[in-house]
Amino acid sequence: MMAQQTRSRRLGTFPFFRIGMFAWAMIGMGLVGCKKTSSPPVEAPPLPAVSVVYPAYAPLEWTVRQPGSIEAFEETPIVPKIAGYVQKWNVDIGDRVKKGEVLAQLWVPDLVADLNQKTVEVQQARQTLAVAESHLASAAAAVAEAQAGLMRARANLAFWQKHFQRICKLDNSVIDQQVKEETRNQLQAAEAGVKEAEAKVARAEADRQESEAIRNKDRVDVAVAEAARDKMQTLVNYATLTAPFDGVVTQRNLNTGDFVQPPAGPATAPLYVLHRRDVVRVFVDVPESDAVWIKDGAAARVRVPILQDREFEGKIRRLSYSLKRQTRTLRAEIDLPNPDDLLRSGMYAYATIQVER
Repeated sequence: MMAQQTRSRRLGTFPFFRIGMFAWAMIGMGLVGCKKTSSPPVEAPPLPAVSVVYPAYAPLEWTVRQPGSIEAFEETPIVPKIAGYVQKWNVDIGDRVKKGEVLAQLWVPDLVADLNQKTVEVQQARQTLAVAESHLASAAAAVAEAQAGLMRARANLAFWQKHFQRICKLDNSVIDQQVKEETRNQLQAAEAGVKEAEAKVARAEADRQESEAIRNKDRVDVAVAEAARDKMQTLVNYATLTAPFDGVVTQRNLNTGDFVQPPAGPATAPLYVLHRRDVVRVFVDVPESDAVWIKDGAAARVRVPILQDREFEGKIRRLSYSLKRQTRTLRAEIDLPNPDDLLRSGMYAYATIQVER
């Protein structure tokens, strides 16, 4: 019985013994941790610099990206202005041409014959004018001669007037009456001579004016004949088809001996089509949501996928102002220099336009 009580007492004190040992171990670890170490102090990180920014008004910028197409800066169909036969054609598709270079020549014999006739009429009119000029010069000389005769007649009249006045002052016993009458008759004859000379002057002046009117009419006839000849020459010049600018031939629709005439409507095919290639246009259709913010001169980049996504810098040069009703888009045009002849009409492109609001 005593042995059992002693054992139970030992078993009852064992848990308290374990708890006491654990408490002393924790106190020892705490004393060890409270000892001072010799590690250097840690420096505090520097304070970050902070700048104060005040709100300010600035435009809102964004980009508009839209597909587009490359077209020639100028595309001109070459059509005949007169009827004729193709005598010779000089260029074909793909040929580079210079401004004024002859593309084709038409044969127009009837117009050439009319031109020759008009040229002869001009020569005839000029000869008629030369005769009229000669007649006018002769009439002017006749006027001068008549005026000289008038001066002589007036001088003769003045002489006989003075002579008659002197005779009248003399006494009748000194001078014979017959001499006085003869002097009076000479005076009257001189007066009549003056009137005759004046009439000759008037007639000569009338002839001169008539000759001048004929000369003026002949001048008009020459001008009319020259205008008719020049008009016919212009029609004959239309038989020579020339390039309006430096470019490349993209279409040819004629052969030697073809009869051609001015187009009767838009369905008539042109003889040639020329494209200007030193500058190209990129047509871009801008959506309605961005249309009002696109401005002339806005910076743009054009990417051409077929050229390995090569980009070209340009600017907006023209805007259609109004939107297409079918698509609600605004047509914008970008001009791009084409010195290397890489950009061709019909190529697909992708434009990025800088917009600000």
